[in-house]
Amino acid sequence: MNIVELLTSTVSRLPNQPAIHYREQVMTYLELRDQIFSVAAGLKNKGITQETKVALMMTNRPEYIITYFAILATGATVVPINPTFKEKETTYIINDSESEYLITEAAASAVIQNSMNDFKQMKEIYYFGEEENHPFTDWQELQSLSPISKVAPVHAEDVAQIIYTSGTTGNPKGAMITHANLNWMTITAAVINQLTPKDRVLCVLPLFHAYAKLQGFLAPIAHGSTIYLEERFHPVDTLEKISNYQISIFLGVPTMYAFFLQNPAISDLDFSHLRTAGCGGASLPAEILHKTNQSLGVEISEGYGLTESTVMLMTTPRDMAKKLNSVGVPIPGVDLKIVDPEGEEVESHAVGEIIFRGPNMMKGYYKKEDDTINTIKDGWLYTGDLAYYDEDGYHFIVDRKKDMIIRGGFNIYPRELEEVLYTHPDILECSVIGRPDPVFGEKTVAYVAKKKPELQEEEVVSYCKERLAEYKVPDYICFIDQLPKSGTGKMLKTVLKDYDKNTIK
Repeated sequence: MNIVELLTSTVSRLPNQPAIHYREQVMTYLELRDQIFSVAAGLKNKGITQETKVALMMTNRPEYIITYFAILATGATVVPINPTFKEKETTYIINDSESEYLITEAAASAVIQNSMNDFKQMKEIYYFGEEENHPFTDWQELQSLSPISKVAPVHAEDVAQIIYTSGTTGNPKGAMITHANLNWMTITAAVINQLTPKDRVLCVLPLFHAYAKLQGFLAPIAHGSTIYLEERFHPVDTLEKISNYQISIFLGVPTMYAFFLQNPAISDLDFSHLRTAGCGGASLPAEILHKTNQSLGVEISEGYGLTESTVMLMTTPRDMAKKLNSVGVPIPGVDLKIVDPEGEEVESHAVGEIIFRGPNMMKGYYKKEDDTINTIKDGWLYTGDLAYYDEDGYHFIVDRKKDMIIRGGFNIYPRELEEVLYTHPDILECSVIGRPDPVFGEKTVAYVAKKKPELQEEEVVSYCKERLAEYKVPDYICFIDQLPKSGTGKMLKTVLKDYDKNTIK
């Protein structure tokens, strides 16, 4: 089934239900479908057919959702691109995915103009915006007066979207997510979150990201919820919107919650309608989790997943008690194991790598057969993430396998150090990485963004010594104004490692 049919099913039940609330304007489900079908017809008229790769590089706006569904309605494949990417990053994804069409807007216009001569297979670029002096085709030309009457039929294994992972080494890889993956995961996520037409979902996450797509509009649309779409995140503005719009579901990342806690407004607003505050993209430090739960009056719902799993793998169902620092239990329908380096399943409380199989497992990496073979073995996808489970079956993420630091023969998990650092009252954010060392193999470096300028390295080291074994105490403390993050707020340790490598003496 084409994933767009989930939307058309909602239209048949709830045609006049508000679908998208944006800049005080409201679009019903019927109006949304009509616009999608109009643009889909325009895409077909321009030569876009089944399996054509169409890159989508736009910021948060209704036109993103309209275009995304319109591309899928033709049977073509969407290639989402971060609209803040620069020329090199954009060109790589366009060429690696073999995209023949690109739909973009003002935010990415300059980058596209600088890169377009390097696009190898590009046939046409469509532009949405008010700028007149641009070399692209206007997006309005895609709005056909004769809309399609139904979505294109697809096979379960047909690729709906190719989402590029940030990757820990080398260039990003394009994870092929099928219509079957999206259909199963969308319905599953909607059921887990117990979505209804009464829900109001606030999405400030960038829509190019897989987490934002699934939880921000695919799952809400499947059950007829209303999406309150915002262009960008601003702590005070977002808190006010949660209160004023009586939002029932908010979707965030750890950095957002950290910023919430820095604003006095959080204690003056009414969050009584909020029933779920989701956190994804990275692990939420326990200190921030506890303080945010108190401030918002709702337990933050943490889970675990990755692009290759069509976002979700584990969560704590609403009828189960939450455990501090746990990402919950495997979602229904997914087989998940924790294994040692030989692939053998480990016992409870033993750390191992998470592997899984199920209907949400990606088809593979686009044009990267070796990477696919190294990741999917005997039908199981190896995530590269380390975790353990307790006697009740709750799972706890330890760290990325590739981020683990081996100092003098001892395994050090950066997240453990970061959890301690986050409890320091004068530390805003932190990230721990390993630095090569000729004696110990590796030493630990803690990059810290501080709240108070007078905080000194010695004070941080002393604080850690009181709470950690000697070998776990960071060898170096590096203060930094702002930690590098992805578009969804995930700490970019690869950037820190490059920075560290270029600055150490």
